[in-house]
Amino acid sequence: MIALTRPLALAAAIAAAGSILNLPPGWRASPAYAQKDKGRPGFAPEAFANAAPVAAGQLRRFLVNPHGEVDGLVLVDGSIIKFPPHMSDDLVAAVNPGDAISVRGFREPGGAIKAFVIVNEASKQQVIERPPARDVARMPKHLRFGSLSRLQVVGTIERVLRGRNGEVNGALLVDGTTIHFPPQAAFDFAAALQPGQTLAAEGLGTENAYGKGLEATSMGTGLIELRPIYGR
Repeated sequence: MIALTRPLALAAAIAAAGSILNLPPGWRASPAYAQKDKGRPGFAPEAFANAAPVAAGQLRRFLVNPHGEVDGLVLVDGSIIKFPPHMSDDLVAAVNPGDAISVRGFREPGGAIKAFVIVNEASKQQVIERPPARDVARMPKHLRFGSLSRLQVVGTIERVLRGRNGEVNGALLVDGTTIHFPPQAAFDFAAALQPGQTLAAEGLGTENAYGKGLEATSMGTGLIELRPIYGR
C-alpha cells in the first residue's frame, strides 16, 4: 500500500505545483526543445516576446567566438548579451552597432544576460532563439577547429567573461577581441586576468568583419611570457 501511495502523492504534488504556478502555454516546451540538448531552454523562447526587457540600450559591438560566429553583444553601458552562435546570421541581419535594442531573457550568475529575444527598437525587427535546423549535417568539432587560423593577440583586458554558472572562461580585450579558455585556466593565470592588465594569447580562431575571437592554447602578460594552458 505504501509503495502505491508514494507515486500517487508525488503526482498530486506535481499537479498542484503546475496549478499554483499557472505557467502560460508558451512556456511549455515544444517537442524540439523538450529533448535534452545542452544549451537549449526547457521552454519556448517565444514566451519572452511580450515580456519586459531585462536590458535596453545602444549596441556598442558584436562579440565573436573562435569560429567567427557572433554569439554576443556589448551595450554602451557595458552589459554583455549572450545569444546562440547558430543564430549569428539572423542577429547581424537585424541589428548593427549604434542601434537601440532591447533584450528579453534572464541574467546569469556571472552578470551576463542570456537572451531569448532581441529587438531592434527602430525597425521593431525581432530575433527569437530557435533550435538549429535538424536537417543540416553538423561538422564534427575536431574538423571545425582544424579549419581555424593560428592567431596571436596582445591587448588590455576590459573585463573577464563568465560561463552560465559564473565561472571565468574568457577575457574581453579593449579592442573587442574575445579570448576563450577552459575554466581551470582561470586559476593558473589568475594574476594576469585582471581588468586593465595586458594579456597576450596564442591559439586557434577567426578574424572577420564582426570581430576577432580565439580559443587560447597559451597565455601570458606578453608574447615572450606565453605559457601553455594544456600539457603542463
